[in-house]
Order: sequence, then structure tokens, then C-alpha cells
Amino acid sequence: MSKLGRRVRALREGAGLGLEALAARAGMTAAALAAVEAGAAEIDYLALRRIAGALGRPVAELLAAMDEARAEEDGSDG
Repeated sequence: MSKLGRRVRALREGAGLGLEALAARAGMTAAALAAVEAGAAEIDYLALRRIAGALGRPVAELLAAMDEARAEEDGSDG
């Protein structure tokens, strides 16, 4: 999950949003978003959709980070 968290953080920072601002847009607490970004929390699809929507990005862009992490764990190319 840390790769997903890093992707969320990079997109948030790239959009010029603070943690609290993105959390508010996504309808979640800043603590919950911080845990996602730190890779310390599991995230369900609804929360992922809300984060993606708040960032103005497709869910697939965030899911790609999870696929990349899984490929790295499996030692495969994709």
C-alpha cells in the first residue's frame, strides 16, 4: 500500500493541496488520509474513488500504483 500512498501524496502535492484540503474534498479526516499516504491503512474502493475525484484523476491512475507494487512483489513485469 505504500506505493499507492506515495502516488496519492505526489498527486496531492502536485495539485498544490494540503492534507487537510484534500481530505475535506474527499470527505474524510486528515488523519485517515495521512494514514493512507503513509501506507499504514487499508483503503476501500469508495474511499479510493473519493480521493481520485477530489484530485480530478481517474481511479485507474491510483489503482495503477497498486498494480505496480503487486508486480514488484511478484517479481513480474506487469
